Amino acid sequence: MKAKIPPLPARFAVMRLPNPPPAWEGNRVDYVIAAVWTFGVLIWTVARFIIPLVVFWQFCRMLWYWNTPDVHAGWQFLAYYAVYIALYIFLGVYEPKLYREKNRGRCNG
Repeated sequence: MKAKIPPLPARFAVMRLPNPPPAWEGNRVDYVIAAVWTFGVLIWTVARFIIPLVVFWQFCRMLWYWNTPDVHAGWQFLAYYAVYIALYIFLGVYEPKLYREKNRGRCNG
């Protein structure tokens, strides 16, 4: 003899979650940032060996012209070094919104 399954109540409510937001809604700036990041990542293999040589050259130039007025080699070295560090952080740490995983335990977007 088969066991009888009790009937469902007349008002069986299904709990529905709200619709999730779209995976990614970006504006044109986000697309430009993603394109620049992609281009930078593609050339970073070669650039990460060339840029430090240029920064080292500017460092040697700064040491050579340290006491020479009107050359500003120290500020030029600082600018080259700052751009190198900014590129390193932008390409190595930052991840554009377009490429982020959607549900990694944080809000989308």
